Amino acid sequence: MNEDIIKSIQNILDHDNQETREKLKELFKNEVFIPRYSISLKEERELAYKRLKIICDNNVISTHDFGNNPCRIFSVHEIVGQMDGSTATKMTVQFNLFGGTIFGLGNKKHHETYLDSIDKLDTVGCFAFTELGYGNNAVEMKTTATYKHENNSFIINTPETLARKYWITNGAIHATHAVVFARLIVKEEDEGVHAFLVKIRDVNMESTHGISIWDMGHKIGSNGVDNASIGFNNISISKDSLLGDISKIDENGVFSSKIKSKRGRLLFLADRLLSGRLCIASMMLGAAKYTLETAIIYGKTRKAVGEDGKSTSPILDYQLQQRALMPLLVKTYAYNFALNYAKDLYQNNKEDKQIEKLILCCSIKAVLSWHNERTASICRERCGGQGFLSVNRFGEAIMGSHAGITAEGDNKVLMQKVSKELLTMYKNNKAKILFTNILSKFPVLLRLTYGFTFKNINNPGVQSKLLNFRKELLISKLALRMRDAKKPNNSIFNIWMKEESDTVQQLAHSYIDHVTLVETIKNENKCDSSVKIYFNKVRNLYALSNIEENLSWYMTQGLLTKHQSRKLTKLSQLLCSDLVKFSGDLCDAFGIPKHMKTAPVANDWIKYNDFDNKGELLESARIW
Repeated sequence: MNEDIIKSIQNILDHDNQETREKLKELFKNEVFIPRYSISLKEERELAYKRLKIICDNNVISTHDFGNNPCRIFSVHEIVGQMDGSTATKMTVQFNLFGGTIFGLGNKKHHETYLDSIDKLDTVGCFAFTELGYGNNAVEMKTTATYKHENNSFIINTPETLARKYWITNGAIHATHAVVFARLIVKEEDEGVHAFLVKIRDVNMESTHGISIWDMGHKIGSNGVDNASIGFNNISISKDSLLGDISKIDENGVFSSKIKSKRGRLLFLADRLLSGRLCIASMMLGAAKYTLETAIIYGKTRKAVGEDGKSTSPILDYQLQQRALMPLLVKTYAYNFALNYAKDLYQNNKEDKQIEKLILCCSIKAVLSWHNERTASICRERCGGQGFLSVNRFGEAIMGSHAGITAEGDNKVLMQKVSKELLTMYKNNKAKILFTNILSKFPVLLRLTYGFTFKNINNPGVQSKLLNFRKELLISKLALRMRDAKKPNNSIFNIWMKEESDTVQQLAHSYIDHVTLVETIKNENKCDSSVKIYFNKVRNLYALSNIEENLSWYMTQGLLTKHQSRKLTKLSQLLCSDLVKFSGDLCDAFGIPKHMKTAPVANDWIKYNDFDNKGELLESARIW
């Protein structure tokens, strides 16, 4: 593939803020961004902070971007995610959760006081939402903010251990302020969860009187991030600390709100988490690109036993490697297209697209963090012992993905939300639900309806119909099952949580699988002929890999026979083998510059092992 085609593909993948992306990559030539390993927890945290400070000093990201260019924020997260997950995590809290909340909920005075300071890292913030005992059930949040009319203040209090704010990124070391979520109590009435801006450290970086900040210490990964447990012992904050114009307390101490329900107020505040999920998805995509390219480069240079009994054949020549890595490569491309669509949806913010935006933000974060974990784990395994070395960065990606799986909403819980919203959208279309369910009972009629024969299995329209039918049938079956909640001794909760959990998860997956394929087809159709050749291969293997992963389902529905299933697997094998020839060029189109490819196995790994490297890249770091 020539350089022009590679650049064309990169421009499609990096479909926004390309100048910012390239500026950021140039910053990473600074020696401070070279990975370090044999360092203390304190040093690791300070290194992440130092890296973030350089990013801030060079104006590649701003809280003001939420007003005119949110995609810039997401793009920066992808590139920083390729460099260091800890730095990316500190950045997403600083600019999205903390800064973005002040931008979105704060008044003019808050903006004038804090936004520029946040951008420069002069004010470091954290986001105190999660509580120890109520991580996935914020409705039960116990922290209180009691209004005192006599002095126009709020008293923030942590009533029990389970109410301590937990996993608070930036909180243990660097944060001076926190956005604290608490139940607003006015005249002994609980008015639901609201957000408050609280100063948690003084000028000497000592915790403010009445605030206990506990360092959560060493974790299984992302140790450049300083996480804290924070408690409040009846501290007093001013009336103007309340964020958001949805609620107010007048001069007589009377509460009012534009949003009548407590749940509605919480959902309004939690909108910040939607952008957070896109930030995490972008970080996960960046990390997946990095680890995948590293493994593919190594696969072309690491020799294994050939037909002659000698180590003469690159391991990527073997089906074992191809079947492991090539589906991951096409999924990375396909998820890139889906994420681009989600980011555009968020930025355009059209009124009639709000539900779709919600569903997509939840599902794309989930599948990309799972994808990053699977990519990093498989790449680690397929690189053997070299993959186990920290310096080759697979472990960092694995642990970072696990942080992404849990942060901003547990993936499985988010997928429950996706299915709930899908059911809500379909609940008034009973005729379609029944028709789909009936159609599934007649495989021959089903195949005729969808124009499906195995001969056209490579056709994008047929592939889209197959994935869409899986989604439609899962919706119809779940909808019909939920009707049973009306029967005696049944309940919505029991059916949803204890009887149909598998179906709930499958439905959410089927939704994002179909969206991803649709976006991949769109990109294939709109690109020029020189690029289309490669996108055709990406789309085809993505679709067939998805069908193959759900083969038992398609067989039980009568859409594929045993014989056809075996043929599909063989076809996938051939596609994987064919894609290897293009894998280097497709990786080059990720646009990761050489100075960022620090993993020895992505370079001259033999030369790296010519001396006692002590598992470090920097010569100055090789003295333990």
